[in-house]
Amino acid sequence: MTALDRVSLGDFFTLANGALGFIAIVYIFDGSYLSATSLLLLSMVMDGLDGFMARRYGSKHSRGQVLDSISDAVSFAFAPALLVYAEFEDPTVAPLQTAQDLLVLACAVAVMLSGLFRLARFSAGGFELPHFAGLPAPAAALFILLMCLLFGSAEGSEPAGFYFPLAEAPGLVLSAALIASILMASTIPYPKIRGGLAAASIVGIALALLPTVAGIVIVGDQQLYTAFSRTATGIALALTIAYLVGGPLYERQKGAGV
Repeated sequence: MTALDRVSLGDFFTLANGALGFIAIVYIFDGSYLSATSLLLLSMVMDGLDGFMARRYGSKHSRGQVLDSISDAVSFAFAPALLVYAEFEDPTVAPLQTAQDLLVLACAVAVMLSGLFRLARFSAGGFELPHFAGLPAPAAALFILLMCLLFGSAEGSEPAGFYFPLAEAPGLVLSAALIASILMASTIPYPKIRGGLAAASIVGIALALLPTVAGIVIVGDQQLYTAFSRTATGIALALTIAYLVGGPLYERQKGAGV
């Protein structure tokens, strides 16, 4: 039996997750931040589907969880961390020569390390718990990506007019990155993404992807595109923040039998 024969249907979605994360990194190096963000959002869709496919059609081996964590590390730890650094580092000077660059790098490293720690903890048995221990890495990545869309850099190699930030606010994005890092490293309980939460997650990711689709459909009307994109991304961010804040409260009430 060849290695390809041992790849299950769920593994293809897991590998697609990792591949999209790597391609997103390539786009980040190119300065195409909106395209990179869209690819990372698609990787979240792949991440959600791989488990469903594995449960539905079975697996040919017992290493699916390890493969999933490695792919998640690319898409939800390395790529978001690199996006944070790329958007806010000072391109006019050599790397790490200014206080701004050092601060941005520190936040990016925090995102990467916390993401790796969170994924390692989940792989070591976290999937057996009735809830998540700490903010899941995909949710943290989604929070960071949405903050970058609304408050990130308005420069890059995307076609003119594809950017729609409300304002360039490095402080807000870096604060969000640190908050996400702390929540990932914590053991604060978060509900698993099932039922209504799964539906809300799909809606949030779909809304976040709409600006890319709208950029193709809405041609020549910059004002309409900007208003539409800001609204869709803002709703997605509100849903994500609701999970960040409300998730632990829900678990606390459930634990108390309320």
